Amino acid sequence: MNIRVYSWKDKDACLEVFKSNCPKYFDQAEYALFENWLLHQDNPRFSYESPTYQNSEHDSYWIIENDLKKVVGCGGYYISNDPKEARLAWGMIHAKEHGYGYGKALYEFRRNEIHHNWFDYKITLGTSQHTFPFYEKMGMRVIQHIPQGYGVDHDRYDMGLS
Repeated sequence: MNIRVYSWKDKDACLEVFKSNCPKYFDQAEYALFENWLLHQDNPRFSYESPTYQNSEHDSYWIIENDLKKVVGCGGYYISNDPKEARLAWGMIHAKEHGYGYGKALYEFRRNEIHHNWFDYKITLGTSQHTFPFYEKMGMRVIQHIPQGYGVDHDRYDMGLS
């Protein structure tokens, strides 16, 4: 497997990864937000807005490929100074590739990148009821649970690294 920086050439593959995870892991209404995130990654002058993306000073997005150089997932983070927080963003693995270690590798890569560059920032994320157990295995803990926080069938779990 290989993890590399996102490029505009990856946009369609990332959108396919997102679609493969609908409707179980993402609400379809989040598609436009994700597409805007990708546009922002390609051109930082393109404004990205979400309820949690505030006071951001840096963001980064990564692609994970299998041994055949096929995109199997993507994920990133953004850095806020107030509070000092590194928030994981838009992490996902193609539904057909779940259970092969790609998610763990992508999480560990992002965690290590953050610890190396922003060692005193708290790592946080928002995720759903379907994936918060995965992040608990990675050492993160639930801070807040919001029923239907992402949509009718998608509870929101805010988490932080202990």
